[in-house]
Amino acid sequence: MPDIRESAKTKNIASNTLFLFVRMLVITFLNLYIVRVIIKGLGVEDYGIFNTIAGVVTVASFFTGVLSLSLQRFFSFYIGKNDIQKQTEIYSSCINIIVILSFLIILIFETMGLWFVNTQLVIPDTRVTAVMWLYQFTIFTFIFSLFQIPYTAAIFAHEDIGIYAIVSTIECLLRLGAAILIGKFLIDNLSFYGMCLLISSSIIFIIYIWYGKRHYKECHYHKTTDKRLYKELLSFSGWTLFGNVANIGMQQGNIILLNIFFGATINAAFGVALQINNAFGALCNSIIIPLRPAMIKSYAEENFSYLNKLFSVGNKLMLYTLLAIGTPIILEMPNILNWWLNITDENFILFARLIIVYIVCLSMNNPITAIIQATGKVKEYHLKVESITLLCLPISWLFFTFHLPSYFALISMIAVSVVAHIIRLFCLRKYYRNFSINSYVTTLLLPGITILILGVGSSHLLQQNIDSNFLRVFFIFLYSPTFFIVSALLLGTNKSEKKVIYNYVHSFITKRLCR
Repeated sequence: MPDIRESAKTKNIASNTLFLFVRMLVITFLNLYIVRVIIKGLGVEDYGIFNTIAGVVTVASFFTGVLSLSLQRFFSFYIGKNDIQKQTEIYSSCINIIVILSFLIILIFETMGLWFVNTQLVIPDTRVTAVMWLYQFTIFTFIFSLFQIPYTAAIFAHEDIGIYAIVSTIECLLRLGAAILIGKFLIDNLSFYGMCLLISSSIIFIIYIWYGKRHYKECHYHKTTDKRLYKELLSFSGWTLFGNVANIGMQQGNIILLNIFFGATINAAFGVALQINNAFGALCNSIIIPLRPAMIKSYAEENFSYLNKLFSVGNKLMLYTLLAIGTPIILEMPNILNWWLNITDENFILFARLIIVYIVCLSMNNPITAIIQATGKVKEYHLKVESITLLCLPISWLFFTFHLPSYFALISMIAVSVVAHIIRLFCLRKYYRNFSINSYVTTLLLPGITILILGVGSSHLLQQNIDSNFLRVFFIFLYSPTFFIVSALLLGTNKSEKKVIYNYVHSFITKRLCR
């Protein structure tokens, strides 16, 4: 009977992964094209300004990630317990929290935020008015994204990933339309694009609220005064908040430091790198989002055997997929940026390469964090891990104070991510007794490092022996992913994992063919 239930769960995960994988492909190509259109419409300097202003506001986006992950955890946990009343109370409590949070965010950004933009950022005098309009539009775009959280969390918890894939694709198409329209109206381009993003965000919010109230019983507001529930939500969210502050700070904080020390052009290079980071982030989400609710539900059901399988397969899917895709992109980054954005600047190339190394290091924490969230033991986890992560900004500041190059911002991000991951492993061992660091090292890290060395070495050797740019890119992108996939199956997985992956892929394919 457990095998039948696990098989059904695996089929559902496979279906959700398909939706997210298709979404990832569509949105990645759209986002890459959008960047090209935006840079063409705004110019390099204005694109750098846009990323700087967006970076100031999205420093607060850690609230979005925190509330979303917290709600997903609580929704998934009580779905596993089949407690609809508790789910409704969680939804209503979250709405109250978001309303209060929105007022606080507006107050902070209309006071201290305005002071910071006006006095600390390097902005050309001719662009001050446009920047002020962009700043206001960006604030309220962020507020709309906050109010989407309860509905996206419910969608993830119910594992209705296809809906999320469709709506997020619509959102991307709206942003593409906005980018294409830049320069078509007698409005400053920066201001116009900011206004379009606000309109797009409001449309997506309306879609989510309509779907949530129509399909989920818990997404209906009821007055709740359960102080214990607020305390539980805020305690869990508070420590998760600390974690997201550090992670957002690594990216958005470095945007601000780069602007202060190096100006808008380097911000543009970092902005392009972050677009690549977002593309890889979408790939990581297509792997972890279907697994996270199943992992939390398995923990709530005390089905630790299935949880261990999901953890192991999730780690290996994450690592080998990123290596298979990231390696050829790093090797051929000069050609990719040239064809994509007509950019050959060395700063852009180096930033783009280093951001891929960073996302590989950072993304490996996802399965670990999912189990920690399932246990609810987030306080010590985030306190230890993010205390290391928070060191990134002072380290970057010291690098720049000693006149080191701008790419050292990425060096500091990579270094603290590696150290933080080691801390994560010790925290997981403490709170989840079924986890073994020795097994993690021998079954994932050592085979992964071996396959990485062989894959990068053989790909580089092939690269050096092909003169034609087009042929070299073609063969590198054909050979490198094939090598990593085959090597992962032969050297990186055991018999049990091969069986899980086979069932996963079989379910993935047959469910689509039957339709």
